[in-house]
Amino acid sequence: MSEGKGQLDIFYEKLNEQDFKQKVGMYLAFIMEFYRVLMGSFLLVFVPQKCGDDICGMFENVVTENSVTNTAFAGNILMFALFLCMYYCELSRENKMINYLHVNPELPRDDEAVGEILVKLPEHKRNAIWKLDKMYQTSGRIAIVGFVLNLGFSSYVVFSHYLDNKTVTVFLTNALFMGMKLYDIKSITETDKNIFLSAYLTRKIQYNDVDPDKVEHNDDSISSDVVLSIVANKEASTNNLLEVGIEEKTEEKEVEDSKVEEMIDLEAGESVAIENEEKKEEEVKE
Repeated sequence: MSEGKGQLDIFYEKLNEQDFKQKVGMYLAFIMEFYRVLMGSFLLVFVPQKCGDDICGMFENVVTENSVTNTAFAGNILMFALFLCMYYCELSRENKMINYLHVNPELPRDDEAVGEILVKLPEHKRNAIWKLDKMYQTSGRIAIVGFVLNLGFSSYVVFSHYLDNKTVTVFLTNALFMGMKLYDIKSITETDKNIFLSAYLTRKIQYNDVDPDKVEHNDDSISSDVVLSIVANKEASTNNLLEVGIEEKTEEKEVEDSKVEEMIDLEAGESVAIENEEKKEEEVKE
């Protein structure tokens, strides 16, 4: 009984792990996005067109004797291949970052701070992350160029066989599907070297710490506690400066108050001396 309970605890613990949740979310999101890839690549297949007096069948206007149409469909196939390469880089990058990195809201997220944290990883793992991040950026740029060209060739063929408003609506919808995705990729990859944004999580989070399981313990490693202590020391030094400034102002005020009291005492002493002299003169006269 206790063994079964232990297995259940391990299972629930696995479900609550950050890495497991991120991977499940990544693969589920990819399944949904694969639909966008098909619709955004094969525009000649999924956009309603007119063939003669009727609507074209799904593949009726794909393979024809028209060289322009054949070229456009070849562009659709090439675009689909480019998108698959891009998604391969995207999934590899995301999976690598989930395995090696961690999301820590308590740590700073700037390029320099994350670079210091990455020192805890072995060099080959750091290089693997940077390599996949660069590959993802390059594949995204190539996909953007291919998407624009495919859009141009496909639009010429599609609107040459214009059916009705559905032709425009479906064409623009499918184009926007992948256009928005490519824009997201550009915003994710056009960052500093050590800024690693997630491509799949709903809120664009940044991997800014090393996964505790992948820490390489050596003399050059910098722990999260060290980074936090540096931040805390900076805050403490700022507070100390403010306290010193307040103390200096308090001391200045005390000095001024003491000077005023001394002047009052001097004036009082002078008045007493004058009164004593007047009394002596009166006594002499008497």
